[in-house]
Amino acid sequence: MGALFKNSDITIYNKYYDSINDIDKYQRTVIKGVNWQGKRNGTVSDKGLLIADSTLIFIDKLDNYVSPKKFLKLSNEERSNYFTFTPGDKIVKSEVDFEITGIKPYRIADLEGEFDDVIDIKSINILTDHIEVEGV
Repeated sequence: MGALFKNSDITIYNKYYDSINDIDKYQRTVIKGVNWQGKRNGTVSDKGLLIADSTLIFIDKLDNYVSPKKFLKLSNEERSNYFTFTPGDKIVKSEVDFEITGIKPYRIADLEGEFDDVIDIKSINILTDHIEVEGV
């Protein structure tokens, strides 16, 4: 089946540990032609109505996708050829040319301040021909 109506491109920021420099880094990967769906969830509790926005993204399976554990084991040279979906990684709706260095003005907070649709990955569902990613 694959991704439904393709209405967006996305930019993924995969966090990984750089053992040579002893710091966390982010690898940027652009994926074209995904289905981005914003949704609003409501829950009634003893405290009233709780509303939460979330995003569901449908992505066709790609040959350069690897599991989160495999991604972390890749060498620096190999890693640039692959991407993954890990809870806590960032996704921006659209193709963006913003490299996270950890130094102002290229930090996570700057990314979130610069672009409207930036989400944290919360869950991943890998199916036969596509991947579903949910984030907030």
